[in-house]
Amino acid sequence: MVCDKLVGLVMLAIATAVFSYYTIWVFVLPFVDENNFLQYFFLPRDYAIKLPFLLLLLAGLGVGSFIGNVLIKNAQKEKLKKSKKSD
Repeated sequence: MVCDKLVGLVMLAIATAVFSYYTIWVFVLPFVDENNFLQYFFLPRDYAIKLPFLLLLLAGLGVGSFIGNVLIKNAQKEKLKKSKKSD
């Protein structure tokens, strides 16, 4: 029980850090001078669009693969049921 809470807390902390980093990167850095030390902590701005798009694409591929796998396994189970029923 304690381990679950700890894992949840760590996941929440990571999500908060990523959200804060991305928010500062997208909404604050365009208004900060190029020579400011803050600019060195972040990737170039074009990655602010490329990285979320890539993550969304990978998530879509993962969900599609999972759904395809489930559909194939269900079709195999139905085929096996029909073959046992006809015997």
